[in-house]
Amino acid sequence: MTEPVAGRLRRLLGSDVYTVKGRLRADDLLVRERVRRGLAEASTRLRELAGEWRADRVPPSTREQPFPPAEVMEPIRRAERLGRTIEDVSTAVGGLPVLSQDRVWDRVRKVGLDELLQFDWTMVGESDALALDITQCGALDQIDIRAAEDRISRLREAMADRRRYLEILA
Repeated sequence: MTEPVAGRLRRLLGSDVYTVKGRLRADDLLVRERVRRGLAEASTRLRELAGEWRADRVPPSTREQPFPPAEVMEPIRRAERLGRTIEDVSTAVGGLPVLSQDRVWDRVRKVGLDELLQFDWTMVGESDALALDITQCGALDQIDIRAAEDRISRLREAMADRRRYLEILA
């Protein structure tokens, strides 16, 4: 007797995307990738703006002035700190716990799917808004660092709330 196509696909993909549980797990991974995509866009644009700033505004070293002025370098330093923070958050998103126990997925599906959706919606919304804010800037000194840090803070709060919520269900 031949194995059904769905069974072969499950083994090939390493996931059961053809059942409700499998779709929930796949959706969870899609949300993470969407959040990380927004963070990657923001990080990439930050690096581009820093490179443009460096090329346009940082004077070449001379004997009289071997180091660039601090006021010229400060926006680059702030952007580098913000970029490291964004990368840390992206790593944390990838490390969010995956619910692998069937009883936990059953509880999420029955009781907490709406709450989980709100956490995911917040995470996606904040990462997309951060990417939009940074990509709309034309120069490094136009980035509102405080607003970006606030968005990152709200993203971290949503991640922490989501993690605590899933621990309660477990």
